[in-house]
Amino acid sequence: METKIFVVKTQVGQEENVANMFEKAAKRTDKIVSILAPKELRGYIFVEGSDIDVIKKLIRHMRYARDVLDKDIKIEEIEHFLFPPSSVANIEEGMIVELVSGPFKGEKAKVTRIDDTKEEITVELLDAMVPIPITVRGEQVRILKKKEG
Repeated sequence: METKIFVVKTQVGQEENVANMFEKAAKRTDKIVSILAPKELRGYIFVEGSDIDVIKKLIRHMRYARDVLDKDIKIEEIEHFLFPPSSVANIEEGMIVELVSGPFKGEKAKVTRIDDTKEEITVELLDAMVPIPITVRGEQVRILKKKEG
């Protein structure tokens, strides 16, 4: 069975509800293979299936589902939704950050090292008398100032 990925328009804010309805429908039919409702995409979900007519018939009975776009899309177009970006992707050495959790919450620090594989960064507190390196998770900081120069 060859499948294609279809874009289903939903009411904004109801993407997850429509995805859940498709999940229930998928248990009743073998025409739906997978469903993706990316949080960063409002008003749309992706449904992988073998027959657009089955999907069109299903959404007629689904609250919040609006329409199916006639053209199917390639997996390459939605791959970036499948793998979330690293929490340290936008952080560079030399940036000034604020720690947003942990014992040093609220402190400003300079990024001295980045470990992409562990998604950790090493920082030195700006207000400390002696610079002590502290390693924290990438999501525990907020960027305040880009690197100068």
